[in-house]
Amino acid sequence: MNVRCGMVVVGVLTNVLWLAPESRADDPDGKAGVRLTTVAASATRQTSHILPERFAELDTFVVGIRIDPTERTDGDLQCIAGFAIGLDSPEADPFTAPKSVKFELREGEHRGTWDIWIDGVNQPRREPSPKPPGWVDNHQYQKPWEFTSHEGDYKLRILCSPEDGGSRLRFYFEHFDRPIYEFSLNRKLTPGQIGFYAVTGGNEARQNTATFRDLSVTNVTDLESHTQPSARDIVLDALDLTDPALKHVTDAIERGDRQQAGQLLLEHLRSRKTPIGPGFKPEYCGTNYLEVADAVLEDRYGTLGPFHTFSKTYVDGAGNTQQFVDDDSTIRWDLCSGHLTRHFHWVSLAKAYSETEDKRYVDRFSREVQDWVAREPFLHPRNPDIGRLNWMDGTTFELGYLNTSNIGRRCEMTWWPAYDEFRKSPDFTDDAHFHMLLGFIRQCRLIMNPSSFAAHDDGGAHICVALLQTALMLPELKESKRWEQEAVRRWQEVLKVQFHDDGSHVSLSTGYNWASLMAMENMIALYRRVGREVPQQFLDVLELAYRHPIALSRPDQGQIDLNDSTWGMIDDHMSRAHKLYPHRDDFLWMATKGEQGSPPDYRSIYFPNAGHIVMRTGWGPQHRYLFMDAGPVGASHGKEDKLNIYVDYGGHQLLASGGRGSYSGGPFAAYTGSTRGYNTILVDGGVQARTYPRYEIDGHIPEQRRWVTTDGFDYAEGFHTHGWFPPGKHVEGKQTRQILFIKGTNPPETSYWVVFDTVEPADDQEHQYEALFHSRRNHAGVVDDKSKTVHCWDGGAALRIMPAVTDGLAVELIHGQTEPHIQGWHVVGENRAPMWTPTFQWKATGTTTRAWVLVPAGPDQRWCVDRVELQQADVNALIFRCIRSDGSSDLVYRRPESQRETITIEGIELQGDTGVVSFDADGTATSRFVAPEK
Repeated sequence: MNVRCGMVVVGVLTNVLWLAPESRADDPDGKAGVRLTTVAASATRQTSHILPERFAELDTFVVGIRIDPTERTDGDLQCIAGFAIGLDSPEADPFTAPKSVKFELREGEHRGTWDIWIDGVNQPRREPSPKPPGWVDNHQYQKPWEFTSHEGDYKLRILCSPEDGGSRLRFYFEHFDRPIYEFSLNRKLTPGQIGFYAVTGGNEARQNTATFRDLSVTNVTDLESHTQPSARDIVLDALDLTDPALKHVTDAIERGDRQQAGQLLLEHLRSRKTPIGPGFKPEYCGTNYLEVADAVLEDRYGTLGPFHTFSKTYVDGAGNTQQFVDDDSTIRWDLCSGHLTRHFHWVSLAKAYSETEDKRYVDRFSREVQDWVAREPFLHPRNPDIGRLNWMDGTTFELGYLNTSNIGRRCEMTWWPAYDEFRKSPDFTDDAHFHMLLGFIRQCRLIMNPSSFAAHDDGGAHICVALLQTALMLPELKESKRWEQEAVRRWQEVLKVQFHDDGSHVSLSTGYNWASLMAMENMIALYRRVGREVPQQFLDVLELAYRHPIALSRPDQGQIDLNDSTWGMIDDHMSRAHKLYPHRDDFLWMATKGEQGSPPDYRSIYFPNAGHIVMRTGWGPQHRYLFMDAGPVGASHGKEDKLNIYVDYGGHQLLASGGRGSYSGGPFAAYTGSTRGYNTILVDGGVQARTYPRYEIDGHIPEQRRWVTTDGFDYAEGFHTHGWFPPGKHVEGKQTRQILFIKGTNPPETSYWVVFDTVEPADDQEHQYEALFHSRRNHAGVVDDKSKTVHCWDGGAALRIMPAVTDGLAVELIHGQTEPHIQGWHVVGENRAPMWTPTFQWKATGTTTRAWVLVPAGPDQRWCVDRVELQQADVNALIFRCIRSDGSSDLVYRRPESQRETITIEGIELQGDTGVVSFDADGTATSRFVAPEK
């Protein structure tokens, strides 16, 4: 049985119902239509139509239809177009019928949604109660029911077959190679009565037109032909048969010879000269690609990244030893160790094959491609490597599961260089070839889901490049033009959202920022590779964006570990940057570690959007460096580290962090993500809590922070305003951190910092305060009990932390502590080692201000400050003198902002709320600095 009907359901908000009398459900040509019209002066109006004929009692059948939910060119998400089957009678309302199967569509400008209602329950969106362990709340991302809207209508298919006395329902939308949703109904379903409805919602009178056409109800005799199309047939169905390059393929399809069509398509792809592929980049295949490729042939993969420490097994986050390949030769993609399913080793196989033509490499690639594409998606409930969350990878979204950040990275970084080499090989099997093409298609279809796209995240940049690259590299596909348009549209959003006016990346990470920067580099390279002019905006944004990691680099040109990043070097990144911008001598200087080019023409610098502040004496290995994070929390990978500082001398980390814990979670990962792992203030043992809700995520609106840099002095300030969270309570209040960089007469040897910490609790209770300083030196000790000065040192560099106020101050040197809480550790993934963490403690009621003098020194240098003498410490002012070994000194002061009048001490007028007056050995004032008024 196969019937067709064409119809139009129009919601125009009238009270008139009109049914074309010539309309019939058994109209085989679909020429007669059904038109429903309603008009009303109020919002939320519905109109429905049910076909008068009841369809035959079928066990296995497929219902198909095309639906256009709105005629508005920009869409209207308040309008619903619904389609129902299995209605009991012609009098039933398809919109409200309690027993039916309904499919609904909404369409917006760039986003649409589908919903499936089965007996009154929206089954795809139904969340279990209680939720199982590891459940992930998807929020606005990774929703299976979203799609990118397009002009015209959408194809829907519902396949029903018997199962255990009930019915198995499979729903297909747009692409019929696999269901978007499956459901087991505990009763037998037949097509029954079929109906349609249109709903126009909102808060005002409106009109809309929803169109339904090409209804078909077909008895299915070969269920497998509907449920298991071959990779070849899926690819052939995706082709643009108007492409002149595919004329022979099109001819074969038109005469019904799909086997010949498939062979002709592969011949075309094996021999085509354009578009040009991406080639082999060392960062994607490894410089040891032969070693990587040979290891893969032996079922060994990298355990510390794709190119290092090869083994047949690895230890997961739960301490279990896992095999990469089971004894029955099953590759355990579902146990991804963090990089396995990004397929970097595929690029290594391709590079090795290009040089050796060893058939073993292409055989392995063929096996892995077919295996991965045929078996994905891979689900791993409670993955111990990803915080015991329910994890998945592949080309679908699953409610309650986290789809990895591999979305897009494969089509950007690894699949194309590998495929572009192996496609030319006669040993690359036809089945593997079709599966590779199918993998590209399904990957891009997933990317087209709007909820795959987080514009603020580095993953959002990756999927733009992946989508555009696949569109340009496979012009033979009819979807490629849409993919290209959507990739370019999203890329404009990425540039707008991800990069601030000061050039910093919204992640505020010195690791994840490079992910987006590399995506930008790949986008530019892609444009040039296919012969397209690179938009100047791309080049301008990228050039400015490089400034941020350069400015934050330490004296050895290594990066600091902001958010989920590490202390690695950036010379390899800057080598790529200099190739794109050969006129930039500072890029060359960074790429060659100072051997060529020239350093940047600035020293200390402030990024107002990022809130990042760097105070340095200059560029090169003997200079002194301090960084303060006074900015927002950062998108996607934030830490609880507001007002954290780092200090470096000559590439030696003097003040660092507690490190970066493993994504598998656990107490040490919690430590590295909390305030306890950073150099700032705890209140009553409570840490900051800024990530939920992320009040500060919009770094495009800079806080009003004062910043000054001169030849002799720098000044910076920052604020934390969300309070602290001891167990069971919230201590509201504000912390202000002000830093004076006193450079002296002979920088860098005479340069040091003064850090003021002022905490203003919102209550009048007494609080316990802790100031943490994480030292990376091998030794630490208290110089003497009176000054409470702490000395941290090893053979490379040393740091003195000198408190200006010692009254009521206790100091503890924490080293490898686990109780009552973790403190004094440096963590890298699952590895950790004790580190010295001087902790200064005091109690106070009301506003409290403390100051710390930070003095670095090299092994061949004397301390540039010998001692600190307190002059005044009360509610009116904190004043002290930093005395140098030659008798010169700096008088440093900090007063409440409300204190506007000038005060005099030792005959010296002190102006403003914060400043310093420098004296020579004879006591003559030689220079002064006053922080500007707000």
